[in-house]
Amino acid sequence: MTGKGAGIVAAALLALLGGCRSPEDRAAKFAAMYETAMADNNPYMARLAMLQAVSLQDANPDYWRSLGGVQLSLGDYSGAFNAYLRANELDHTNPQVLQALADLAVIGGHTEDAQRYARQVLLLRPDDLAPQTTLGYVALRKRNYDAALQHADKVLASRTDDSNATILKARALAGNGDGDAALGLLRDYVAGHPDDPAALDALGDLSGRLGNLAGQKDAQRNELALRPKDLALRVNYARTLYRLGERGPAHDLTFPMASGGAHGGLLIDILGLWLRYEPRDRAMAEVRQLAAQASPADKMRYAYFLMMAGAPDEAEAMVAPLVSPPVTAANAAPLALLAQAQAMQGRDDEALKLLGTVLAFDQGNIVALRARTDLYLRTGRGRPAVFDAQRLVASKPRSADDRVRLARAYALAGQPQLAENTYRAAIEDIGGAEPKLFDGLRRFLVKTGRTDELADVEQQFVEQKRLARSQW
Repeated sequence: MTGKGAGIVAAALLALLGGCRSPEDRAAKFAAMYETAMADNNPYMARLAMLQAVSLQDANPDYWRSLGGVQLSLGDYSGAFNAYLRANELDHTNPQVLQALADLAVIGGHTEDAQRYARQVLLLRPDDLAPQTTLGYVALRKRNYDAALQHADKVLASRTDDSNATILKARALAGNGDGDAALGLLRDYVAGHPDDPAALDALGDLSGRLGNLAGQKDAQRNELALRPKDLALRVNYARTLYRLGERGPAHDLTFPMASGGAHGGLLIDILGLWLRYEPRDRAMAEVRQLAAQASPADKMRYAYFLMMAGAPDEAEAMVAPLVSPPVTAANAAPLALLAQAQAMQGRDDEALKLLGTVLAFDQGNIVALRARTDLYLRTGRGRPAVFDAQRLVASKPRSADDRVRLARAYALAGQPQLAENTYRAAIEDIGGAEPKLFDGLRRFLVKTGRTDELADVEQQFVEQKRLARSQW
């Protein structure tokens, strides 16, 4: 919502406070405003109105249920869950609220809570099919694919066109290793329901997981036609096109987003695609052109691209006029980027001094920690590299790059067993057949003369890829 729109809403809300005496009366006024906003398809206004209503009358479960619904429509799953939780505290017998809590618990990965809420719905409504789908997704999360199929089939026996149950069944089939049947089921469903974005999204996702990039492309293209303003979907579609070698259409999708500034915070993702797939000279020329007119925040992203593309001097020239000490919360990351550019030009002492200044201000600054760890690794300083890399992994435990940094630091510091443990623990923790982790472990085994173990690592990599395809 624009600043002007928010101001109009605020004025309207304040006006409503004027003629009402009791909190209950004022809450009822806001509830009426919520109904009007929902009828006008204005969920932002509806949320503001209902937030006022619950602040005035906290013990009305219907108000909390309405707030949960509008939060859900806006994609605020945490806010929706909290609102539904309060509604359930006030009224334990509303199956709609319990079902919403069950579905949101599944989304959040809280399978035990999801089961509990779904079973409460079944106690109130034994024939309700919605909890069957929820319990199916719980089974899917637990990799109990046969149970997931049973729940899906129970729903589809009564509602053959149920989108959620169809998607559930397709994912369970894929988990059981029957990818062809899963894709066939979704293709048939989409053929009869071409305007179902959830089914298209599932078809695209499953196609990609199974290595069917052409199928992923078709599904994403059709989904984008339904949701042309979805910028994340546009970038994902461009990524698929790039992977298929269709560089021209992919560039035509992403360049207008970058050049118009309408990238929705996805500029770094777009630049990552250009760095990987576009000809270097062309991409650098376009980045220079775009950076000249960019905002200071976007200039930093363009500078990072130039640095990664092998032009740290240009990156430094772009960043230096915009930032300078003393370090503040606003300039800490840009100063770390400046230091990284200096280090990539071999000015290590200068870079270390600046990185030290940033980290003295913010000891958890990720950009600075990564830059200093990489500098230490490049210059053979294993012990300080271990210290910084440990802090990185503590802050970013799901980052494969940072786990590799830590393993390399241990090896450089003369602690090979800790290096191997780091690779193997990361493979277990992160999973998903992350190639960087397996490549690092392979190199470590070769360097330590243990090539006889490479076959076992390769088999583990194959198994991890299989598991990654079946996880939802």
